[in-house]
Amino acid sequence: MPRTVHIAGGGIAGMSAALAFVKHGWHVTVYEKSPGIRPQGAGIYLWENGLKVLEALGIYEQTIKNSIPAWRHQKRDQDGTVFAEDFFSQHNRLYVPTRADLLYAFYDEACRLGVDFEFGVEAVAAEPDGTVHLADGRSRKGDLIIGADGINSQVRDSLGLLKRRKLANQFGYRAMIARSPDELATDEGRGHCEHWHGSRRILYAPCTQDLAYIQLTSVKGDERGQSLPVDHDYWQATFPHLSWIIDRLPEEGRGDQFEILKLTHWRHGRVVLIGDAVNAQPPFLGQGGGCSMMAALALATWIEEAQDIEQGAALWERHERRLIEWTQDVAYYYGELAFYPPKLRTAVFRLIQRSDWLKRKTIWMTALHPPKGTALKPTHRTLQPL
Repeated sequence: MPRTVHIAGGGIAGMSAALAFVKHGWHVTVYEKSPGIRPQGAGIYLWENGLKVLEALGIYEQTIKNSIPAWRHQKRDQDGTVFAEDFFSQHNRLYVPTRADLLYAFYDEACRLGVDFEFGVEAVAAEPDGTVHLADGRSRKGDLIIGADGINSQVRDSLGLLKRRKLANQFGYRAMIARSPDELATDEGRGHCEHWHGSRRILYAPCTQDLAYIQLTSVKGDERGQSLPVDHDYWQATFPHLSWIIDRLPEEGRGDQFEILKLTHWRHGRVVLIGDAVNAQPPFLGQGGGCSMMAALALATWIEEAQDIEQGAALWERHERRLIEWTQDVAYYYGELAFYPPKLRTAVFRLIQRSDWLKRKTIWMTALHPPKGTALKPTHRTLQPL
């Protein structure tokens, strides 16, 4: 008789876990409080590590079918001068598909493989014996419970596993804009770029032939930088040479205060936590989704190899937690550079830029990590944090 797993949350983490476990023969049920798949949002960064997870789960081609591969990433100062530049290769890939393309790729494959979905149903608590409690009064017992219910995880909080949670003192606005045909013919329009001016930053990331992902970030106390709808005049005055981006910013973009959190443990008995419930982080490395997908696939793989749920979950936490918490910390301190004087910040970025070793130990650490459970042989040695 197949083992059963109940998953709280139908976002990227929950969907990754659903596919990973159903492919190992488990009976999987996903409880999602929204009435259906949540395709709202902007683009999502998928680096080499996340792309390898998608290949292992069988949805790589469907996810990126509309996306264009990144070829270059630049950092520029307020007058457009490039002070850092990296190029991508077949062994260090980056795509930024729309969130809808990713989630529907997950959902279609999960449905094909027999995953059960209960939409409009919220998980509100869990017990270490493998019981999940739902908001409608029902309780369900399984061999394993996975809390993938986001940064405000009720599964996590019902078990008292949160150690600390703090604001990163930065705000981000994220949206998609239409791309004009003229952009596709220019290096600037085809490339990924972070534009800095003081503590403010605009990220331009091509997603598809028709869409680009835009992120505006500003620090605590910058009221006009954090206003919604976006204060177009303010951002135009800050980045006058980027009017071709700012003019197209929609009013309905998403705004968030960035946070980081740490837990005492990632599991308790037969309950395990993944995704933003454990690895919420500022988005500066673009690894929130990648970390969630790696953790989900690794969890299923460790349990399968151990042939024991609690032993496998313990091995999973022991081996996966260090890298993911390191990624959280690097993302947090990357964001802290916004508080540095511009010349000092540029010097730090240039120092990292000049050293492949330093990049592999910091901003590229997770991207180049071979995820547990991927069939492909790693193209890089396993990297260890500093």
